[in-house]
Amino acid sequence: MGTVAAFMALAYLVHEALLRYWEVSSLLAVWLGAGIGLMVGLFLVRRRRVRHRSSQKSASLEKNEARMSAIIRSSVEAIITVDSEQRVVLFNPMAEALFAWPAELAIGRPLGDFIPERFRAAHEEHVRRFAITGVSERQMGRQRALFALRRDGSEFPIEASISQTVEGGTRLFTVMLRDITERARADEALRTSLQRVKDSEARLAGIIRSSMEAIITVDSDQRVVLFNPMAETLFAWPAAEAIGRPLADFIPERFRQAHEAHVRRFGVTGVSDRAMGRQRALYALRRDGTEFPIEASISQIADQGTRLYTVMLRDITDRVRAEDAMRRSREALQHLSDSILSTREEEKRRIARELHDDLGQRLSAMKMDLAMLGADLKEGKSMQSLLAGVAAMNIVIDETVASVRRIASDLRPALLDELGMLPAIEWLAGDCAKRYGLSVVVDGTDIEVPEQVAIAMFRIVQEALSNVVRHANATEVRIRVAHDQGRLELQVQDNGVGWDKVVEDDEPRKSLGLLGIRERARLLGGTVDIDSAPGQGFCVAIRIPQAKREDMEAGPAG
Repeated sequence: MGTVAAFMALAYLVHEALLRYWEVSSLLAVWLGAGIGLMVGLFLVRRRRVRHRSSQKSASLEKNEARMSAIIRSSVEAIITVDSEQRVVLFNPMAEALFAWPAELAIGRPLGDFIPERFRAAHEEHVRRFAITGVSERQMGRQRALFALRRDGSEFPIEASISQTVEGGTRLFTVMLRDITERARADEALRTSLQRVKDSEARLAGIIRSSMEAIITVDSDQRVVLFNPMAETLFAWPAAEAIGRPLADFIPERFRQAHEAHVRRFGVTGVSDRAMGRQRALYALRRDGTEFPIEASISQIADQGTRLYTVMLRDITDRVRAEDAMRRSREALQHLSDSILSTREEEKRRIARELHDDLGQRLSAMKMDLAMLGADLKEGKSMQSLLAGVAAMNIVIDETVASVRRIASDLRPALLDELGMLPAIEWLAGDCAKRYGLSVVVDGTDIEVPEQVAIAMFRIVQEALSNVVRHANATEVRIRVAHDQGRLELQVQDNGVGWDKVVEDDEPRKSLGLLGIRERARLLGGTVDIDSAPGQGFCVAIRIPQAKREDMEAGPAG
């Protein structure tokens, strides 16, 4: 009502003034005054309303500022605001806690005091560019770690985001940041762990690639998922073609069913009887269909819910051959030992027979001759008759001496000690030719050798001639003794039926004779080579190195 009264009073005053100073109609003056009053009234009403609204906005703004201040104070992020000169104008409690600076000391300081020196130039350039472009690559969780500086000079990693506002013509920059020390440690630990895993995987891959064992991994369907280079070499399958194939393609058909049962049982029990060096030989199948002996060990792991079986295996072909050779050698040595014992018994029987049948009879004849001579002397027979008896006795004595020498020569020829190796071999060849009607030729030069070598060579020739007589059905034998490039060489060759180098059940004696020759050569560090074929004769060659002959110690060899 006061406002309306004011409007009416204002209109009256305007009306009176117009009537006084200008000559206008009273009606126009009334309307003009009323219009002006209305306008002023409306202005006053609007101003009052504006003042009321301003009062409300001010109260709301104060509330918003209070809420914002509370948020800033309680924020778990450090909040720092700087002006265009990069001096701190806001430093919240979390910033105080992180930087160990009280707000009253931090406010007004240059932002560079909170940044390690090596990063200050880059930071200033970033803020300058951000002020111009409004674009920043610094956003929480999407940047590399930055570093901040505490009051005590220690550094700590942070991540930060930056924004800018203009207030009262002044540009302000607000940085929200958080300490990511723990996360950086966790990230570093994770990176270290991942790097270790990566290094471990690289080492494992290197071990697998360079392993001397073939390594094959199959899945639960027994299809190959790993095939290392050694497996490629052993099976002659490139890995690119082997991977994805069933494992059965690498196992001989007769073993596949047993292998599948073994893997199935191993998958259930985790127990396998296949361990390197503790199992019988298994067999694997190459790409060309050939088989070869292996030994293998198996293990299993679960990878992302899939059961994987890894087999490590090695080719034991050489070992199996060596074991077979050793087994045959043991069997041969056993036969040789049995043969030696048998030969010794045979030699004893022969000597006993010689002593009984030859020497015994001759000595008995001599005893009878002596008895007869004694009787003749008692009877007073003529001197001529007595001398004839003595002459007969001398003949028996000479034959007995010759028989003793022959028996002794069979055991060990005196020529070997008296004249050397070559004359003893020549005597042995002559005796064999005389006894069995063979043509035996000895060719060579006599050289001085240790006693053990001479005895071994003599026994080897003796055994070789015995084999010729027993098995060769030969008419000619050639013996050659030579010294070539520091080696003593002995060769015995015949023109007999030859040999296919396969020992039959009905001819063990030949193999034992050869085994005895090999054993004597081995004791001298030598080698034995055999060259023979059916219908082409037989030749055995023995080579003894010079060093072995020179270093040999004295000892029995016969």
